[in-house]
Amino acid sequence: MEFKPHIGKNVIETLTLGMYEDARFIYREYVQNAADQIDVAVEQDILKSKEEGLIDIHISRTERSITIFDNATGIENKNVYQFLGDVANSQKDRNKRKGFRGIGRLGGLGYCEKLVFETSYVNEEVKNTITLNAKSLKRIIEDKTDTSDAATVIRAITSFEQQIEKPEKHYFKVSLLNVTNDLLLDEFQVQKYLSIVAPVPFRKDFKFSEKIYQNFNKRYIKIEEYDVQLNLNNEKLFKPYKDVVHSKTGYKPVEIIDVDFIEILNNDGELIALGWYGVSDLLNYIINQDDYERGFRIRNDNIQIGSENTLNSFFKEDRFNHHFIGEIHTFGYNFKPNARRDYFNENKIVSLFEEKLKDEFASLYKIAQQSSNIHSCIKKIEQYKKEKESFENTNFRSKNEEVKKKRALKPKFQNAQSAIATLNGIAVKAEENEILRKIYNQKVEDENLFVDDMPDSVIQYVKPKLSKLSQPKRNLVYEVFEILEKNLDIDDAENIKEIIAEKYN
Repeated sequence: MEFKPHIGKNVIETLTLGMYEDARFIYREYVQNAADQIDVAVEQDILKSKEEGLIDIHISRTERSITIFDNATGIENKNVYQFLGDVANSQKDRNKRKGFRGIGRLGGLGYCEKLVFETSYVNEEVKNTITLNAKSLKRIIEDKTDTSDAATVIRAITSFEQQIEKPEKHYFKVSLLNVTNDLLLDEFQVQKYLSIVAPVPFRKDFKFSEKIYQNFNKRYIKIEEYDVQLNLNNEKLFKPYKDVVHSKTGYKPVEIIDVDFIEILNNDGELIALGWYGVSDLLNYIINQDDYERGFRIRNDNIQIGSENTLNSFFKEDRFNHHFIGEIHTFGYNFKPNARRDYFNENKIVSLFEEKLKDEFASLYKIAQQSSNIHSCIKKIEQYKKEKESFENTNFRSKNEEVKKKRALKPKFQNAQSAIATLNGIAVKAEENEILRKIYNQKVEDENLFVDDMPDSVIQYVKPKLSKLSQPKRNLVYEVFEILEKNLDIDDAENIKEIIAEKYN
């Protein structure tokens, strides 16, 4: 008896709505597919270079529609049914292309009433239009009496149409009509998402982008980038990295003073991952979530895998990932993104990558701690200097008052001395660590790390005026003050003196 498995219709719902947490994933999938086809177009001389390739996204909130257009290869007429009618049967090279499972194009089905594909291949005078009726799909899936399999359902909701097209035209266009999810129509949120997820260039005003490119190039690695534009002012999208971010606490500006690099090799000495990260003089601060580029991000073919939190657990404390900005680019066929693209399929190389990346992050964790120590030490020194200046500018009314203030000043003096010793120790360590040295020099460069001894005692004291009393009575009160100072502890004596002085001033 021949076994014929039945692939139920609910698998379509799983592939569209059930697989991803963020509806915006559909943009990533369609941009990824477009980028793959731009690569093919260059290989086939349909485009002269990737710079000629265009991925254009248009969102209309009023019409509740989305279109994603690319000027890559399009799909040959003879392959249209196979490429767009099959499910999870991609013909892409798994080791060469960014997408390879053949399910991403269905993503839009869960968020609109109609999903339309339009395509034409160069030198073919035909345009193929394939329409999937997502509204009908929903009715079929919700009908518990309908036992159709997935293939039957796809066939039932799909229609094909052909039209004449100019032979020089080559394109692929995805349209979502009557979009049912408001997030997908929010241009600003889509721009944020794609700018950090998609394979787009760095912002032109990010002053360390050239250093990153040069470092990758000297290892013969080109960061794959594509021209993606959104109808948000019809501007190209760029990664959001910038020279100044902000702290989570107090929204304090945090300047990126340099970038450094992480290199991960396999056991044969071959490069399997290369990363960069921003060095700031405040690595002890968590970056504010408004700076949504925060955190180390994994990228494969320059497309983000997972989110800003994916590498949290690689640090000794999860929160330390958000002290940094940076990217880890993985290379080689062993790094296969899983179906959700939130991490990789497990294998020995991925395990080795994890182990070595944790070691790298352990070093960064220590540097972040040293940055915190530097900040704390400078604060202690500044606090002592400020309080010492205040002490020296105070007109004390008695020896007791001076002793009281001096007693409070002494632990701050000791803290400042201890802070200087700690900074000197960090300076020694910084001689052997370039990143720590940059942070140390940036934070300590203009600081006076010398702390004077405790201030000398005051020779004369300003007595309270006691203006309501005659001179003989004032002298009597001053004698009482001396008795109080000799027989009570400092705080009690001063409190009583202040009460008396307030009454007769």
